[in-house]
Amino acid sequence: MNSLQPAGARVPWWRTGCYQGLLNSSRSQQQRALGDSEPWGLGRHSPEKIVMGCNKGCSMSGTKWALVGSVSVVLVIALGLVLSFTLQQQQHNQPGCEQDAVCRPDADMLDYLQSLGQISRQDGLLVSWYHAANSREQMEAALRSNAMVLEADVNIEGLNTANETGVPIMAHPPAIYSDNTLQQWLEAVLASSQKGIKLDFKSIKAVGPSLALLRRLTEDGKVRRPVWINADILRGPNVPISIEVNATQFLALVQEKYPEATLSPGWTTLYVPLFPNSTYTRAMVEKMQGLLGALPQKVTFPVRAVMVRAAWPHFSWLLGQSKRYSLTLWQGVMDPVSVDDLLYIRDNSAPHQVYYDLFEPVLSKFKQLAANATRKRIYYTGGSLIPLLQAPEGDGLSVEWLVPDIQGNGRTATVSLPDGEGMILLNVGLQRPAAKHPVPIIHVPGGPTMTLEACLLRLAGRPGRWGVHLHIAEPTALRPSLTTLAHLSTLGHLTRPVWIGATISHGSFTVPGHVTGRELLAAVADVFPHVTVAPAWPEEALGSGYREQLLTDMLELCQGLWQPVSFQLRAGPLGQNMVGVVARLLAASPRATVTVEHGPEGGDYASVQAVLLAARAVDRTRVYYRLPRSYREDLLADVGRN
Repeated sequence: MNSLQPAGARVPWWRTGCYQGLLNSSRSQQQRALGDSEPWGLGRHSPEKIVMGCNKGCSMSGTKWALVGSVSVVLVIALGLVLSFTLQQQQHNQPGCEQDAVCRPDADMLDYLQSLGQISRQDGLLVSWYHAANSREQMEAALRSNAMVLEADVNIEGLNTANETGVPIMAHPPAIYSDNTLQQWLEAVLASSQKGIKLDFKSIKAVGPSLALLRRLTEDGKVRRPVWINADILRGPNVPISIEVNATQFLALVQEKYPEATLSPGWTTLYVPLFPNSTYTRAMVEKMQGLLGALPQKVTFPVRAVMVRAAWPHFSWLLGQSKRYSLTLWQGVMDPVSVDDLLYIRDNSAPHQVYYDLFEPVLSKFKQLAANATRKRIYYTGGSLIPLLQAPEGDGLSVEWLVPDIQGNGRTATVSLPDGEGMILLNVGLQRPAAKHPVPIIHVPGGPTMTLEACLLRLAGRPGRWGVHLHIAEPTALRPSLTTLAHLSTLGHLTRPVWIGATISHGSFTVPGHVTGRELLAAVADVFPHVTVAPAWPEEALGSGYREQLLTDMLELCQGLWQPVSFQLRAGPLGQNMVGVVARLLAASPRATVTVEHGPEGGDYASVQAVLLAARAVDRTRVYYRLPRSYREDLLADVGRN
């Protein structure tokens, strides 16, 4: 109130809140509009005009504030939408994981870790693990660690007691209580880390509710990393009783509730140091393949490292069944794992095919030796040419066939090879001395002779990358040659991939004078099964090319063959009916390959150029070329131009 106003006097209407609000809110604007720098006063306007102005001003002020309020609401809503979208994007794109293809529960673990910059290349040896991150204390320690993948055990609270709740908890049997539920564990791991997840199940009861929880979190967009689901579903080595998780139920639950997971199905095992221990058998591995072969998920098989080398032929076969497969080698606390065994496994697999979940100091020593490029390597004779001669997913044209030059006879004979690395082709015949046992020799018509054993022993000292391709030129040389291979392998002198092939007689391509197809396969199985089989059709049967019946009979003969097979095709006859031949042979088995051969006696390079390029177009990784060096160089030049 004005200090000059008598007490109790009525306040003039022009000093009411309406007028004062209008005055205070609009003074400067009105002054600029009237060109008047003086304050408003009664001297400028009559009371009637001021009353009219007040009424109009109050109406305008209400409208104005209503508009301001409306605009404010719109801005708040817009800001809320922007903030919500930003938060969703931040949830969708975890820091460091921006590629949708790898930020998923079904992603490849190596792809994911490489996208984060945690590993530099696709190599399972680079991945680090944290075990039994179960209790809250263990989980928090794991989250603080540099481990890339957390491994934890899931059980049911109060399992098989009156207190069983059905709630998944983090505990390794026999523990059935924990201060950490699976939901709490997942929420903590997903919110505070980018670590991969591996959940181990020892009870089928825990699987269903756990997968349902993963499903809900995934649908909420929270699971943006690979998830592995592990259970031992088959009885394995040295286990006298059945303690495995029910395989049928486990696999069905994954398909039904959470098919995004990578499967990690294993075998129960028992290993007692200093006692006789058996290893994984072929039957065990084939049974596992029977369960997993038709499923769509990526699969990593957990295998006990101390037992793997003795069973490597079976695991080599298993890895060859699908590109979806890998192995995870794990070590029991008391297992005396040999570094030499680990190096053997690494040398006979691609780096992306095997993870190594091992303890110190074994792991560090293994890594140090594995990185030594000059160390001696030992290869499985029945293994693939990958990675020895061909990079994973590499071009079959990178493998060259080399023909040795033999000088002299008997013990004084020498063998030399052209420069380069590749498959050494040896044509094997039979020498018939006075003794009972025939001796396989390197067959050089009209030339010097050298026994197969002497030749292989000389080659054993040859450095570089190479394998051996024995072509049985005489049927009677088959079993003696395999016996020689078995003998040298037992002595440790045969440490390279070995192919054994022959022109065979079978079904619609029965031709006298050649080893029968069934004898080739039987001899390999009986005497030395650790080879790649390389059968060829007789030239006499190829007058009309590779006809349908020729293919059908060869494929029926090789159906279910345990060994890898490389079908030998002649480029000339192949050109008569190229369509579908190579593709059909490759479809026979995931481990099947094709070798296209051609030499000067069949024509120059130009005569088969189109056939060679067409075969390569079918599958550049699984088609090899047995060609003279000049022809191979021409093919390489054509491929380079194309």
